Amino acid sequence: MKHFMRWLRRPLRNERGEITFFACFFVVGVVMLISFLLLYASVRITCINIRNGAKMELNNLSATIYADTYRSQRETNFEEYLCTLYSSSDYTEMLEATVAGGLASKIPLSTDDYQVSDISLEFNVVGDRVEYIFYCDVEFYVRMFGHNYPTITQRVELTGYHNTKF
Repeated sequence: MKHFMRWLRRPLRNERGEITFFACFFVVGVVMLISFLLLYASVRITCINIRNGAKMELNNLSATIYADTYRSQRETNFEEYLCTLYSSSDYTEMLEATVAGGLASKIPLSTDDYQVSDISLEFNVVGDRVEYIFYCDVEFYVRMFGHNYPTITQRVELTGYHNTKF
C-alpha cells in the first residue's frame, strides 16, 4: 500500500503538473462508486419510509375489517363477508382507496426523486384469519441535464393479518 501511494503521488507531483490516465480513471471510479452507494442508500431509506407508512395504514385497514366482520358475524355469518370481499370489486376498491389515501396523507406519493404507483391489496383467508397483502411499485429517478430519468423500480410488499372468530 505504501508503494502504491508513493507511485500515485509521484505522477501527481511532477514538474509539469500532469496526471496519469490511471489516476483519472481511479478518481472517476471512486466517484461513481460513491454515487452508486448514495443512490442505493436513498432507495433503501425511501422504501423503508413507504413501508412504515403502509404498515400504519394496514393497522387502520385491520380496524375497518374488524368493524365489517363484526357486523357481518352479528347480522348473518362470516361466509357472507368473504363473498363480499372476493366478489365485490367495489368493496375491495374502497379498501384500496382508503389505504392509498391514508398513505398519501403520511408521505408524498410523487416527488422529483420517486413516484409510487400500482397500489393494490390482495386478500386471502388463512385458517381463521384474513390475510391482506399490500403491494406498490416505487420508481426512482435521477436528474441529469435538466431531465428526470428512471433508474430503479422497487416493489414494496407488506403482509398483515386480521384474526377472526367463527
